[in-house]
Amino acid sequence: MGISAATERHSEGEPDLRSGFTLLELLLVMTLLGTILGVGLGAFASFDPGRRAARGLVANALRQARNEAIAHRAPARVLFDPATRTITSEGTAVAGTWRFETPAMEGARGISGLAQGFPGTPLTDDGFVGKALDMDVGGRGAKVVFDLSSEPLFRVRRGFRLSCALRPKTLEAAQILDFGGVVEMSSFEDGSIGFSVVTRRVDELGRSIPGETINVRTSPGAIEAGRWSQVEVRYDGAWLSALSDGVPVAMRAETRELWDVEKPLVIGGGRSGYDGQIDDLVILVAREGETFILPSSVEFDAREPFEVRFDEGGGLDPIAHARPVEIGLKFDDGTSDGLVVQVFGTVETR
Repeated sequence: MGISAATERHSEGEPDLRSGFTLLELLLVMTLLGTILGVGLGAFASFDPGRRAARGLVANALRQARNEAIAHRAPARVLFDPATRTITSEGTAVAGTWRFETPAMEGARGISGLAQGFPGTPLTDDGFVGKALDMDVGGRGAKVVFDLSSEPLFRVRRGFRLSCALRPKTLEAAQILDFGGVVEMSSFEDGSIGFSVVTRRVDELGRSIPGETINVRTSPGAIEAGRWSQVEVRYDGAWLSALSDGVPVAMRAETRELWDVEKPLVIGGGRSGYDGQIDDLVILVAREGETFILPSSVEFDAREPFEVRFDEGGGLDPIAHARPVEIGLKFDDGTSDGLVVQVFGTVETR
């Protein structure tokens, strides 16, 4: 009875819920699916994870270095090596500062100086900023010694900056300071300042030993008797530079690593001691950050290694970069892309 009734109702014209799609409906569904799949495949084709990753790596390294410079108020840089497709960021850490405001001559990280050969306190109230160390009140061979053995941060292999303010009483040939047996600063009768640094080399047995001593000297008149001048020496793995009052006055190309600091920091001493005042001594050392490698489908649009340098404020170093820096990327599909670092250090896609 149940089957007959169902058959009867169907035969009377009631709709069959089991009926399929009409041809028109099938065509509409296929058209919609084709449109959706076409849009999806097009979006997927335009999504290149290698391209996005390459831009991201370069931008992140640049922004990280810039933030490091701003946070520590010290220079930073990013090195690019096209041969290995690597990106290496380097920051600069303040290893030591001495303002010479107290007889103990305390500096950063608790490193104080020990005065030798002075009849009393070797300080003068008429300093570059506040008080200053006055070497003129000491006898022949007077010096101030700072023991650096307790602070491993003084590692200058990859680079450093040493700056101070000088006011010589007279202009004469004298050793002003010796930084750990690696860096020396000297003055000369014509008012020029000389710097020397000891490089590192590997002997025939594969051992690291002290190498050649290289020198750079400013032009005459970098310092004057009775006047404060700020002098600085920099080494960044590419150049050894001397600056006077913030202006580069002598440079020498050099790429070798430097020898390790194994001795104290000594101001004065030597066969001919410095006759004058010194103040605001600051030592910064380069420290390596992270290294990134571009995806295998990407390479730099350059043949030689290059770098981007940021100054203490996070902008491009005006000495190294006179205009914005462009960083090009080439992809294995023949297309190219890149980024631009603006003068103020901001990173933008090209």
